[in-house]
Amino acid sequence: MSGLEEISSDFSSESDELPSSAISGLEDISLDDVSGLEEKQHTASPSHMLVAAIDFGTTYSGYAFKMKHDGPKGMYIKSWNEEAGSSCLPSEKAPTCVLLTADGDFKSFGYQAEREYCDCENHKEWRFFKHFKMVLHRKEGLNSETTIEDTEGVEMSAKKIFTHCIKYMKDDLLKMVRKKKVEAGFMDDNILWVITVPAIWEEPAKQFMRAAALDAGIKGHNLMLALEPEAASIYVKEMDLQVHKDLNESHLSAFSPGTKYMIVDLGGGTVDVTVREVLPDRSLKEITKASGGAWGGLHVSEKFRQFIQDLVGQKLMDDFKKRHPVAHLELEREIERKKRNLKGDESLKITINLPAELLELFEEKKGKSLAEFVNSSGRYREIVDVKNERLRIDMKTTLRMFKPAVDSILDHIEELVSNPVTQGLRNIILVGGFSDCKIIQEAVKEKFKRFRVVIPQEAGLAVMKGAVLFGHNPLIVSERVSPFTYGTKQLRYFLEGDPVEYKTEINGVPYCKNVFNTLAKSGETFRLGQRVTTDVAPVHAKQTQMPVILCQSDNPDQNYFDKNCKEIGTLIVDMPDTTGGLQRTVDVSLAFGETELHVTGCDRSSKKNVSVTIDLLTKK
Repeated sequence: MSGLEEISSDFSSESDELPSSAISGLEDISLDDVSGLEEKQHTASPSHMLVAAIDFGTTYSGYAFKMKHDGPKGMYIKSWNEEAGSSCLPSEKAPTCVLLTADGDFKSFGYQAEREYCDCENHKEWRFFKHFKMVLHRKEGLNSETTIEDTEGVEMSAKKIFTHCIKYMKDDLLKMVRKKKVEAGFMDDNILWVITVPAIWEEPAKQFMRAAALDAGIKGHNLMLALEPEAASIYVKEMDLQVHKDLNESHLSAFSPGTKYMIVDLGGGTVDVTVREVLPDRSLKEITKASGGAWGGLHVSEKFRQFIQDLVGQKLMDDFKKRHPVAHLELEREIERKKRNLKGDESLKITINLPAELLELFEEKKGKSLAEFVNSSGRYREIVDVKNERLRIDMKTTLRMFKPAVDSILDHIEELVSNPVTQGLRNIILVGGFSDCKIIQEAVKEKFKRFRVVIPQEAGLAVMKGAVLFGHNPLIVSERVSPFTYGTKQLRYFLEGDPVEYKTEINGVPYCKNVFNTLAKSGETFRLGQRVTTDVAPVHAKQTQMPVILCQSDNPDQNYFDKNCKEIGTLIVDMPDTTGGLQRTVDVSLAFGETELHVTGCDRSSKKNVSVTIDLLTKK
């Protein structure tokens, strides 16, 4: 679907006494006019001398920045090795965790937060949060008052937690910029900030992240959101692919116009998949809507932790975590290391180094060593053995821990490559931290032998680096696909064929309620700057604001608001000049081809711009 067809958009709320008769369709604007959209997010301002990207991940986060006039090699990436210490893997990202006081004040972030939490004598005096980003993934009822539980089960404002993390990385980045003395006269307002978000996130989650960034001190006109697989696709396209590792032992040349390629962003929490095509002007066109699911590496790590917990017993594991938090943290790191470096050879066993504290506690509680318990167990004797503080698990058991995630990833890729719109696709590119996992690599290679399966060097940094490149050239993605069907919940005259249960009468006139007024269809392509325009009229003569309920559905042919739909927020249309009474009209334009949903308004009579805001986070 081209996105150029006319869309009927009678824009009114269910409380309308008389719906307006709207004339609408898709209004096209040239890329030269893109900067006129809300918050001017499509072109970087000339005052933006530096682009700073924060890659906010489920398990690991980091940042990078680059001056506007520097080449690709001028990109600076934060190294966390000093904070990590010698016991951790060399890292250009830090664990996404934060330590707060009992009152919610910031204490520390990342490796330092882990260390300080482990060292504190009374954990109840502190609030420690980790792996909390997943609360934004398809969270029903997400709003500004949503809370997250810490490790002790105490709830705290989710927005405050995200804000603390963003503020720490922002402030740390600014210290690095000033330390490097990038340019005389440099001001904080000269920075364009780019924060990464999963492409499969819904609009309320994106607005939540933007609100947290604003609270962290990043001004709205200096902030862009970058879709994670989209950022990775930009990095892959722009970098020299000749130096990338190809699992099929062939090499990709730089992508030429017409090339289609799939980006599989394997993160800690989610897996994001998109398919792109390089256009003649070297810009990128999204040809399938962003898709994926909660199949990231975090879930495999949880399978390993659950296996060890089942082996020693939940009560003992809880006691171990409470008594020896540092050793418990080291066990989690050990699982992370082994998860990434496993090879899918069924003749091998996987070795996990167990903390001495766990083995000693087991012997204290059970009266026998873990090795003796395993040797006497009919359940575990054939699949594991314990020797010299090492737990060895057979590969078949290990592969079962990966199976749910691997099967979901393979099935989803298969569904996409079978789609007629991806015909001609030859390249599958794995990025994200979970792409380092050998089992994932080999599973994709084996399943899709007819494709070139490529892993860029530093695949875990592809999103971060691509976000910096995107900030320098936001026009590089010229077409996007709507992930959902968007519309408004509307009341209109009752028509033949409308469901009888939706029929209502006002002053003796039959109306149909719960009408889904479609604005954009799921899978529909929108060019950058292309807008859906509709009109809004007041219900009352002195009305100064018009609220319009915004809805979404997965069904491209949604006609009525039913169980397949949900309200995601409200459009608030300002109509301050009441002199026209009921004859006033505001043309509302929505841009669906951006990383976020943007909206503008113009009074039809005066031709003056009016404020139209999208409220997606008000508690309902």
